[in-house]
Amino acid sequence: MRICAVIVTYNRLDLLKSTIEKLLNQSLKLDEIIIIDNNCTDGTREYLRDLKEEKITPVFLDENIGGAGGFNKGIKKAYEKGHDYIWIMDDDTFATETALENMINKIEIIGEDKIGFLCSNVLFKDNKACVMNVPTVKPVWNDYITDGLVRVKNASFVSMLFSRKIVKEFGLPIKDFFIWGDDTEYTLRISEKYECYMCIDSIVHHYMKSNVGVDIINGDTDRVGRYFFEYRNKFYMNKKRGFRGVIFHTKYTVKSILQILLKSKEGKGKKVKVVLKGYFSGITFNPRIEHVK
Repeated sequence: MRICAVIVTYNRLDLLKSTIEKLLNQSLKLDEIIIIDNNCTDGTREYLRDLKEEKITPVFLDENIGGAGGFNKGIKKAYEKGHDYIWIMDDDTFATETALENMINKIEIIGEDKIGFLCSNVLFKDNKACVMNVPTVKPVWNDYITDGLVRVKNASFVSMLFSRKIVKEFGLPIKDFFIWGDDTEYTLRISEKYECYMCIDSIVHHYMKSNVGVDIINGDTDRVGRYFFEYRNKFYMNKKRGFRGVIFHTKYTVKSILQILLKSKEGKGKKVKVVLKGYFSGITFNPRIEHVK
């Protein structure tokens, strides 16, 4: 069984170094670590070029294509290189020593042919649940709870494992998402057909600056433009549910605007403009799902 880790990184060299160290120290050894450098400008490129570690394969991009584009490229490369399983994560994901082994050990409990993906139990620095990475559980979630497995519907790309069979069948994450929602869309695609689980004893720590979810109301006004992708990408996913999904997303957008106007302390007009821009762009947004050969 050949297992490859895929990391997407952008200008977080110190965190990336720790992420790499944790992967190299796994109890179950990886065959390869593919690192997608999203056109970093903080010395990451030079560090990776000088790194003398045969298991690490850096891929240097000429532009920042976002997390979605990075995972698209990384998963595709791992697939093309013949790996049986692909383990993906951000560059601020610190895996505990047995994180990978504990996921691999769960495969035979469920059965390889039944599993869509497995994901880790993602904690913040303080060992509390990392809010942004809490998966959505299925209504019936506890069939394998005594084995340390919780059935989920969708999850984040912060420590997720799946087989090449899944990539062959479902293709790649949608690169045109750029950021936000690519993991939700991809995992929903998979969980519609296969069983997917969070492994309670596969623990990773997500070293974000703060333990908060996506929050345009209190978000930094200087970076508010990125929320465009949230509202556009969510509209695409909701449209797949038909008219009901369109109505749901419209209500969600109106609610967001009202909350911005009532609760935001600064940049209200700028935030509302971004939300509306994402909403109207989402009406015609219809990206292509890329498949592997």
